Amino acid sequence: RKSLPFQTLLAFFENNSTGFLKRKWFERYLGYISKQLLRMSRTDIRPVQILGYQILISVLAGVFFIFLSENLEISIIAFVLGAGLPLIWLQEKASGREKKILRELPNALEILSLCSEAGLSLEQAMDQYLKNAKAGPLHDEFFGILEQTRSGSSRKNALESTSARLDLTDFSLFTTSLIHAERFGTGISMTLRQLSLTMRDKQTQRAEKAVQEMPVKMLIPLILFIMPVTFLIIFGPILLQFFN
Repeated sequence: RKSLPFQTLLAFFENNSTGFLKRKWFERYLGYISKQLLRMSRTDIRPVQILGYQILISVLAGVFFIFLSENLEISIIAFVLGAGLPLIWLQEKASGREKKILRELPNALEILSLCSEAGLSLEQAMDQYLKNAKAGPLHDEFFGILEQTRSGSSRKNALESTSARLDLTDFSLFTTSLIHAERFGTGISMTLRQLSLTMRDKQTQRAEKAVQEMPVKMLIPLILFIMPVTFLIIFGPILLQFFN
């Protein structure tokens, strides 16, 4: 259950639909939060709730550090960092979910191509994948596509709506290739097989790129944390003997 201060803060933003909340920059900001929530597939959370958490955490962090350190500058820094924590959480959750989808997609396409070669339709192949695959983001997306087609939506609309929500290049390629294969009568099994190979190559390239970027990413913690401690251990006793 939400606390009373949070409920009061949330009610304030929901009831004030004029003035401040109608400014364009504020609408764009709420749109950015809404996009991150869509990437997370968290339609149960509203953007104004994230905004409420930002303000609540900022105020608590600012008040805590002003009493702890009695320093206004540190309190302001804590206030700003507190506002950024919910956004960092959104970005990390959305990025993690997308990485899982990209990692699972090549294997899923191989399974779909095998089922299609066995004579199953795309929907039946997805159903077989859902029965045997572990729960995960891609599992949820395929389940959503099947639910849309079973409720009367066309395959094209179901694929395009999911692709637009995810906004992933690999999934967009998957959607576009299937739509073109259906339109021009190309074999879906052959298309899926070629797509799985393409996705596998892109996955390998992303892994190689991550390995190449690792030394650069390690440079900052090396300079900030490891090297000062190393110099302190090596030259600390010498400096103590010198001053003594």
